[in-house]
Amino acid sequence: MHIALYVLAAVMAVFLIFLLTAVITDYRPAEREVLQDRSGISSGTTEILPDSLSILCWNIGYGGLGDDMDFFYDGGTQVRTSRERTQANIDGIIAEIRRHSPDIVLLQEVDECSRRTYRIDEVEMLRKAFPEYHIYMAYNYRSFFVPIPVKAPMGKVSSGVVLMSKAAPEKAVRWQYPSRFPWPVSMFNLKRCLLTATYRLADGSTVIIGNTHNTAYDTGNMRTVETAFLGEMTARLASEGTHFIIGGDWNQFPPDYSPSEAETDDPHFTTVALDTVLLQGSGRIAWDPLSKTLRHLNIPYIPSESVLTVTDYFYISRNINADSISTIDLQFRNSDHQPVLLRATISRRFGQ
Repeated sequence: MHIALYVLAAVMAVFLIFLLTAVITDYRPAEREVLQDRSGISSGTTEILPDSLSILCWNIGYGGLGDDMDFFYDGGTQVRTSRERTQANIDGIIAEIRRHSPDIVLLQEVDECSRRTYRIDEVEMLRKAFPEYHIYMAYNYRSFFVPIPVKAPMGKVSSGVVLMSKAAPEKAVRWQYPSRFPWPVSMFNLKRCLLTATYRLADGSTVIIGNTHNTAYDTGNMRTVETAFLGEMTARLASEGTHFIIGGDWNQFPPDYSPSEAETDDPHFTTVALDTVLLQGSGRIAWDPLSKTLRHLNIPYIPSESVLTVTDYFYISRNINADSISTIDLQFRNSDHQPVLLRATISRRFGQ
C-alpha cells in the first residue's frame, strides 16, 4: 500500500514539475515585434525593390514531410522520418529555391533545432546556402516539449515562418494573430503570426510583403479571427496608398475553388473556404487553378490515392498585376506542399 502511494506521489510530482516548466517556458510573443536580419549582410541602408518581381511561396513541412511520410495528427501513424531523409528533403528544397532564384522567398514551417528534425538548424542552412539574401524569421511554434503522441512524443519544437529577400527592407515585423488555443493546450501548440517586410519603390511609394501561415486545426473561430486581422491591416494599407502582397499557407481554399468530398469529409484535416468578405475588398486573391498545392497526410504520397487540395496562394492589392502564378509540380517529394511562384508588376499609379 505504501509503495503504491509513493509511486503515485512520484508520478504526481513529475507531472507538476512538467506542468510548471511548461508554464515558465511558455512562449508569450508580443503583439508586434521588430525582427533582426539573420543573414549577416552588413548593410546600413535599405534598397529599392524592383517594380517587377518574383516571389516563391512554400510550406516546406520542416523538411520532415516528404512523400514517404504520413502523419499521426492527420490520421497516419508516423511522427518523423529518418535523419537522412530529413537532410535530403532540406537539400532538395534549397536546390529548388536556387533553381528559380526569386527576388523574395516566403517559407512556412522552418525548424530551428527541433527534435522532430534531429536538431538541424534549417535557418542557418538557408543563411549559408543563400548568402545574397536577407533573412528574417518569425517564430510561431516554440515549446520545450510537445507531449504527443504519448508513445513517441514530438519533444522540443522551435519553428516559424521565414522571409528571404535579395533587397534589404526598411524593416521586418512579426504581428501576433489574435487567435489562441485554450490553456493548457496553448503551451504546446502554435501561436500563429504574420511576418511583414516594408520596402521602398523607385517612385518613393511603399510595398508590404507578408508571409502568413494560418491555423490548420481550428478549435473555434481562429481562422476567422486571423482573416479579419489581415482584412483590417490590408484595408488600412490600401487607404494609405501602400501596395501589399500577402502570401502563404492559408489552410483555407481560395474563392471559386470547388473541393471534392474527400477533401471536406476528412475527419482529421479539413480545409474551409476563405471568407473573402473579411478581407474587406482591398485586394484580390491570386492562385493557380490548374494545380493542387497540398496533400493530406493520412497516407504517404500515392498519386492515384492521395487527397489533394489548394491552400497556398497570394492576396495582392489592386494596383499590382499578377503577370503569372504557377504551382511547381515536384510530386510532393520534399514536402507535403508544392511551391507556388508569383511574378508580379507593381503599378506606378496607385489604384490601377
